[in-house]
Amino acid sequence: MNIIKLTCFIIFLIILFLLFFIRRPIRINVNNNILVSPCDGTVMNIDNNNISVFLSPLDVHWQYAPIDSVVKDIEIIHGKHKMAFKPESDHNEGVKVTFGSELGDIIVTQRVGFLVRRINNNIDMGDEVKQSDPYGIIVFGSRVDIILPDNLKCILKKGQILEGGITPLI
Repeated sequence: MNIIKLTCFIIFLIILFLLFFIRRPIRINVNNNILVSPCDGTVMNIDNNNISVFLSPLDVHWQYAPIDSVVKDIEIIHGKHKMAFKPESDHNEGVKVTFGSELGDIIVTQRVGFLVRRINNNIDMGDEVKQSDPYGIIVFGSRVDIILPDNLKCILKKGQILEGGITPLI
């Protein structure tokens, strides 16, 4: 009888964790920022307008449209499965989405991590997206790379905590 209770309790904890992990909060850009972060997480690296963001297990793993735009391109990237917080995760598998906007092309690459390797997006090429609308999720893996056009100046700092759909990038 104790084994059954323990098993039920463990299953209950797993279900709670999964529900927490795949949560999808509604994000509203109340400050009317022109360009916002497509994801929650911590800025790992920033090199001019190339930004890498690590999503911890506690972060929301949904990605949000960074700007009102049209989905210009979606590219599947084949690669490795390194830990998302390590520099070599630059070469991990992923999905690169190019958002064509009035500011130029904003490129967001969702990258899988070491354990689970699944990215689910609900967008197609040619779709019009509204800023802060959720468009995809990285299930358990967790890194997002952002490339901004050269004519923009990124205001993020290494170590900064981001909130997808809200935190301004410029």
